[in-house]
Amino acid sequence: MCIRDRYRVVAKRGSDLYFVIADLALIDPMYQYSLEYFIKLFKRRLEVSDHPDSTARRIDTIIADITEAFYVNICRGLFEKDKVIYSFLIAVKIMLNNGLISLKEWNFYIRGPTLDKKEIEHLPPCPSYLSEKMWIDINGFMKLGPEFATLAKSFESTGDSLIWREILDNPNPWEVELPPPFKNDATEFQKLLLYKILREERLIMLNKMFIRTYLGDKFIESPPFDLKAAYGDSAATTPIIFVLSPGADPIPYLYNLAKEKGMDGPRLKMLSLGQGQGEKAEEAIRTGRRNGDWVCLQNCHLAATWMSDLEKIQEQQIEADPSPEYRLWLTSMPTTRFPVPVLQSGIKLTNEPPKGLKANLLRTYQDVSEDQYENCLKPFEYKKLLFSLAFFHAVILERRKFGAIGWNIPYEWMNSDFVTSQAQVKMYLEEQPEVPYVALNVLVSEINYGGRVTDDKDVRLIKGILEKYFNPEVLSDNYAFSGNKTYVSPPKHALLLQDVKNYISSFPLDDDPEVFGLHSNANITFQQKNVSEFMDTLLIIQPKASGGSSDEVSPDDLVFALADEIKRKLPDSLITKTKIDKNSSSLQVFRAQEVSRFNALAGLMRKSLDELQKAIRGLVVMSSDLEKMYNSFIDKKVPILWENVAYPSLKPLGSWVDDLVMRLEFMREWIELEVPKSYWISAFFFPQGFLTASLQMYARKTLTPIDTLVFRTEVKHFHKNNVEVVPDDGVNIHGIFVQGCKWDESRGQLGESDKGALFVEMPVIWLQPVTIDNYNDAGHYKCPLYKTSRRAGTLSTTGHSTNFVLYLDLKSEESPTHWVRRGVALLCQLDD
Repeated sequence: MCIRDRYRVVAKRGSDLYFVIADLALIDPMYQYSLEYFIKLFKRRLEVSDHPDSTARRIDTIIADITEAFYVNICRGLFEKDKVIYSFLIAVKIMLNNGLISLKEWNFYIRGPTLDKKEIEHLPPCPSYLSEKMWIDINGFMKLGPEFATLAKSFESTGDSLIWREILDNPNPWEVELPPPFKNDATEFQKLLLYKILREERLIMLNKMFIRTYLGDKFIESPPFDLKAAYGDSAATTPIIFVLSPGADPIPYLYNLAKEKGMDGPRLKMLSLGQGQGEKAEEAIRTGRRNGDWVCLQNCHLAATWMSDLEKIQEQQIEADPSPEYRLWLTSMPTTRFPVPVLQSGIKLTNEPPKGLKANLLRTYQDVSEDQYENCLKPFEYKKLLFSLAFFHAVILERRKFGAIGWNIPYEWMNSDFVTSQAQVKMYLEEQPEVPYVALNVLVSEINYGGRVTDDKDVRLIKGILEKYFNPEVLSDNYAFSGNKTYVSPPKHALLLQDVKNYISSFPLDDDPEVFGLHSNANITFQQKNVSEFMDTLLIIQPKASGGSSDEVSPDDLVFALADEIKRKLPDSLITKTKIDKNSSSLQVFRAQEVSRFNALAGLMRKSLDELQKAIRGLVVMSSDLEKMYNSFIDKKVPILWENVAYPSLKPLGSWVDDLVMRLEFMREWIELEVPKSYWISAFFFPQGFLTASLQMYARKTLTPIDTLVFRTEVKHFHKNNVEVVPDDGVNIHGIFVQGCKWDESRGQLGESDKGALFVEMPVIWLQPVTIDNYNDAGHYKCPLYKTSRRAGTLSTTGHSTNFVLYLDLKSEESPTHWVRRGVALLCQLDD
């Protein structure tokens, strides 16, 4: 073999890296990298990497160097959440092309098993310690190769089951070795698949362990923000682009670099873009190129119409012959309007705000000057309340990471909210003889921070959180911000600014959910949210029609069979026996409306499934709607075409179809029974309409004005299968789950969640109509009921989210504020 041929492995590695980098643009519009940029960096690494005497060692050196160099250079322009995806894709791409991972295994990772309904029905009984989903995945995994034929039996074996149980219970499952023979026979990726099946909520960490094994530690560590290195890689014709994220400001770093390079003062021209700033920006660029100055154009996303002009200016820069010292700095939030050629030719940098309570507090106190800190007429109260305010600021920001159980909507609070509140705390302390806690609570939670809050449930939450930090007890030395006493207000003798910073530095790196008011189970919710986002991102960049070996089922056959299966499951259209007229009851009218909606959905599904099968056969054209439907079937997602006429749901395709069939069966039973003993409220398109109809029934029966009626909630001691009688007034409902706590059936009230139990099904609930004057909700938590776990929706004319159904008053010994901070809510359905 000639030496040239021996270097083909280097070209192959370059090819692998380039296609991974090219796919990043599908994740975020700002992740654009040109082939020219790639080749330039590739050649540079060939020049600067070590040159050992041996050709084999030289090849190994180049491969290691370009892999690491491209990781570091591309990573500096990626957001933190996408860096793990990037390094994971590098490892997978290399292993796929080297035959270390099969397409079958990769498809199993991203889309799960390919078992059909008949295979699932004939599976052996599921071991008690596994979920049904795990058992289906395990049996699907066995199809990856004959070496896994005994896997299911291993889970049933007395000895092996102890190891599997330990993997299920261990907080770090990767530390537990698989039982033989899988411990020795399975590849690293196959082991990852097995761990993923059993502990999917820990997938991000499992991926990191996999990356470390194959690529090394450097590929799971984020490169530090290094503006000086980015400047060193740039030239007068290379723009440097800061991709912004809420709460991060890279401009102070730019000022420091400008000062170091002698480009501060008049040689650094700053301009914030917006309406009418285009001409000023063009003039600044012309002057900067001529004089060798630095020009920084901020907030490019706010000047979308001028972006085409910026593209033209950059295209003409060679002719403009800029001074070598000239640099163009651009800042922008992610936007599709940013010119792609500018992105591809530039150096991109991200600088995100610190993660974690400790880092957030330290960052806040870094911006507090000694003069601000000491200049108050009531220094003790001011310093105590300032710490409480900083803690509150950090808590509400970090609480967003828990998803909907943290906040219905993840608001973008800024440092300016803290600065404004800080000034008001100082002013009110100096102007009032006593500390005005009530006024400060209103100002901070409802105006300064609350001004950004649009969901009324979140308004209730932010007020409940601040109550803990702005009250007279905060002034004591032993006041704890968390139940486990980890976070305590700083003592009186340690209130100097540097002392407080040192005190914050002693806080733990990992935040216990309890400090945010949440149950420890919220950590699982957080992990599941991250995994869901990770998998959704992976699906975005995957080709939809990837086949494996010749003995595998083709995507066309898979989709065709799935369409057949769904058509078989769909029952006949619903037919109501009662004709709707002026004498019909409110519930009969509501039922007729629901039947119409279900029939419309089922009819659209049958029609689109027939069309899809014809398109697969080549009998009709594959329209864009049908292509999207095809891709959704491959990804096991509900097609947009169906979602547009269906009820809100976050379930994957298989579960969604089964759920729809059960809803249709319930509606058929309602038509047959006329008055069910209990209503599956989750089955309806519009449960709010059902509740209104139920109140109307009572209002007509008792001749009571409907606007004076509310529902009294009584949680029964039995579930839907044990309902014996229909209530005289109101309705029984079932099919509701509680998140954030549990319903203690023995005590008939809310209680703290059991470990690992994220959702608990509620017993039957009796909704009894009563007049507002005769209702007392003392000793109850007003618990919101949502259609889906996303909780957020569109703001409707009622002032509530479209996802919100109603409040149910649930009995509790704890203060309602405790459950508000816990994020406790009722859900009509789960996501699986």
